[in-house]
Amino acid sequence: MFALRRSTTRCVALLQVAAALSRGRRRRPSGPRLPPKVLRRPEGGVPAVARCHPELYDELLKEKVATLEASLRSATSYAPLPTVEVHESQREHFRMRAAFQVWHVGDEPDCSRHLVMYEHGNRDPHEIDRFPMGSRKINELMPIVREAIQPAVLGRKIIDVRFLTTQTDDALIALAYNRDLKGCKEFTTEEWQDAARDLHQKTGATVVGRSRKFKVVVGSGDDTVTEVLKVHERALTYAQQEGAFTQPNAGVCEKMLTWAHDATLNSEGDLCELYCGGGTFTVALAPNFDRVVATELSKASVALAERNLATNAVENVRVARVPAEEVAGALKTGTTPRRLQNLDVDLSQMGRGSLFVDPPRAGLDETCSQIAAGFDRVIYVSCNPETLARDVRLLAPTHSIERVAAFDQFPYTDHLECGVVLERRA
Repeated sequence: MFALRRSTTRCVALLQVAAALSRGRRRRPSGPRLPPKVLRRPEGGVPAVARCHPELYDELLKEKVATLEASLRSATSYAPLPTVEVHESQREHFRMRAAFQVWHVGDEPDCSRHLVMYEHGNRDPHEIDRFPMGSRKINELMPIVREAIQPAVLGRKIIDVRFLTTQTDDALIALAYNRDLKGCKEFTTEEWQDAARDLHQKTGATVVGRSRKFKVVVGSGDDTVTEVLKVHERALTYAQQEGAFTQPNAGVCEKMLTWAHDATLNSEGDLCELYCGGGTFTVALAPNFDRVVATELSKASVALAERNLATNAVENVRVARVPAEEVAGALKTGTTPRRLQNLDVDLSQMGRGSLFVDPPRAGLDETCSQIAAGFDRVIYVSCNPETLARDVRLLAPTHSIERVAAFDQFPYTDHLECGVVLERRA
């Protein structure tokens, strides 16, 4: 009887699992089946999404700046808004990085492979032969890479190609695959490396191969390029890493760094920085302060920031992998988190002089907003005017806007980089 009950219980459990799996299966959507995607070849080899329109540049930028002004005025309706300082971009060849998917026509391994982009609201891939928005180096590399991925050793199951270039003419090409580069049946890792080495010799670029949980670098000691950005007469050297965030428009990035530097010139005391990333702003702002504590959650970004600080001989900065919650608690209680103690940093002695933030598009979270409210001056750089206005509204009861800037990082799009300097009211 006991065995029968166990058997019955097990059968019921199996039926329940089967029913759950059946409910979880993806069902074919009702309605007519979508037609197969077709490779489109736009006139001139440039999809609409990649075209430049210099004749419309001034009008498009004016509209974006007007939207920024309206958002900030609504956030501080009881205080006058300073005149927006507008920083323009080059009209063409302004993007230092680009990513293209690869579309395969025919059956592997003998198919043809095409670099493609997608238009808004269109499922079909659009082949791209030229990228007017991209740097001249990207356009120089594109046809060479397109030819290199036709043979199966570099092209089989390739899913996208990414370019990272710099104003110093350094370049990196990243190839991502839906096949295992380590222990692949068709080709050994060594065969892929030989083909990648040939691509490196033709282009001078570092070549990176990526597949699931595997990465290989050919042509360089690591997966970085070297960029030099000028802040007035000071040339700052940065290592930029494949896969890590970098400002895509290097010319406008220089203007952003210069603006932030000038906004903090002749500062007294210390600087606290949240979201420091690879240290782009940290390196530029450090000379204006006695001490800087920069925080970041990504282990790789912390290592990159420390490398960039050392390259530029900046010695008054400590970079810590510390969450914002710990920083907020330390500033509130006057205690110092253990991870900052190891760096010989005492937040309780830093005071509440200046805070620099360059958050993601979502803006400041609740904890970081509380941190910002405790500082006398906040320098806030944002890639999203809407969340910037929201955060400014939270600080408006205690702080006023002293400077506003618009940086056209992304010409011919609705996106606008912007910055504000907020000062505590007396």
